[in-house]
Amino acid sequence: MTSCVSIAPGPVGRRYSGAVIEAVRHELASGDPEQARRTLRRNWLRLILESHTAELEQLCLAAPDPHDPHVLLIRACCRDLLGDTFGATFLRGQGMRVASDDFVACFTELLLAPDTPTKAALADRAREALSQCGPDDDYPSALFLLGWTEVRLRRDPAGAIALLRSAADEARLRGHAETLRLAQSNLAFALTHAGLFTEAEQILDALPASASPSDWDRFEGGLPQANRGCIAYWRGDFEGAIVHLDSVIADGTPGNNFEALARLYLVMSLIALRRQDRYYNAGALLQGVSRADKHGVPWDTLRRVVSAWLSHAEDRDDRARGVAAPVLSARTGAPVAHARLAELYRVMGEPALAAQALRLASTTALPRYALVNTLVTSAALNAEAGRGPQAHEQLDRALEAATAEKVLAPFLADDEVIGDLLGAHVHRGSRHHALLQSILERRGRLTSLLDGVLTRRESEILACLRTEMTAEEIATHLGISYPTVKTHIRSVYRKLGVSTRRAAVHAVDAR
Repeated sequence: MTSCVSIAPGPVGRRYSGAVIEAVRHELASGDPEQARRTLRRNWLRLILESHTAELEQLCLAAPDPHDPHVLLIRACCRDLLGDTFGATFLRGQGMRVASDDFVACFTELLLAPDTPTKAALADRAREALSQCGPDDDYPSALFLLGWTEVRLRRDPAGAIALLRSAADEARLRGHAETLRLAQSNLAFALTHAGLFTEAEQILDALPASASPSDWDRFEGGLPQANRGCIAYWRGDFEGAIVHLDSVIADGTPGNNFEALARLYLVMSLIALRRQDRYYNAGALLQGVSRADKHGVPWDTLRRVVSAWLSHAEDRDDRARGVAAPVLSARTGAPVAHARLAELYRVMGEPALAAQALRLASTTALPRYALVNTLVTSAALNAEAGRGPQAHEQLDRALEAATAEKVLAPFLADDEVIGDLLGAHVHRGSRHHALLQSILERRGRLTSLLDGVLTRRESEILACLRTEMTAEEIATHLGISYPTVKTHIRSVYRKLGVSTRRAAVHAVDAR
């Protein structure tokens, strides 16, 4: 395994790219357009990966026939990387009208195709193209692009990891330093997506520091820090996640790739810490996430689930249900989104919808952290239904799945059912006693951090507790469900350290 080898940035790749650009300019100036075209065809992918997108597009425009199909397709890729999605679409359409089914057409389509079915079909075609690479085809760059695509398709995590390892090895052997860095960076994300956090962190630690983001770095949207933020979130280090993710987010971005992923995980981290001071801005961040698939990623599904969680955190459960509803009828293939949605429906008192979301999550291979999330949710559903043995069985399976990579976040929810279940599990006995103790200690620290912080809705509930209204009447008065009122009342009692309505009112008045 070569994934953790340190990468020296070095100037070799930059010197090579500069030489290629000068060679094309010379060939154009000396009246040899066919040779210039061949040089461009051989090197266009590498020039993009090595951050010469703008110069590459200028060379395309300087070509004697700027409407050559290959030139149009290469320009389409340049436009997409530079953030001009519409221009990329138009140029791709022009080029594909006349381009033959060759290497350039295949890998242009692979980069630009937005929806999952099309991207998957093109990835299969790209595998065939790679097996037939000729001397004018850039094999290392194409191998990276195929691995990059497979990570986003999420249909075969092990296969995507293998492709990116191969791309890194090939780039290392040929001295393509920038392609090597990008392959390693995306390999780290592929490992994270598969739940292999430790190896992913080792690769991230070995990545060279970049003086300034490359074109591809800007296109991807801060991959290394977004990746670290995702790992920190699932390990229950919500404060650390916020630090990493805040550094990635930039206003005015297209709202896809890793910058958008950072937005989603940042909002979930803010909710976990109940950072109400940032909820308004969090809503604006989610509005900036794409509502369309991009590179095979179902951004609207992900955005809706996190938006629903934010609405719930703001005590707007009716809005949360409305935002989340389309996700239950969305296509499968978004296991993390459906796992998080199942948890949300459970805490909102919708066990049937939670079970439906769990079924959607289980239709595809679950990464380890999503598996832990679904098992904890299943355990809590069983506990609420009075099925104690099944609840503890699911919880023990969750602990087993979480142990290797210390996936703690699903166990840390500010939720009385999960807290009681964990406490009972300690007395029941578990093979995962050490992890269970770590979880309880982390829950204790998190509870101390959140203690006494009443949400807006909890403050409204407390005001109603001063009256003679019953819980049913409070639900009608506030326009929320009876189970939600009961959940809020339990939370108010816990935060105030009391067990009755009278004691809650006295506790507040005594402050």
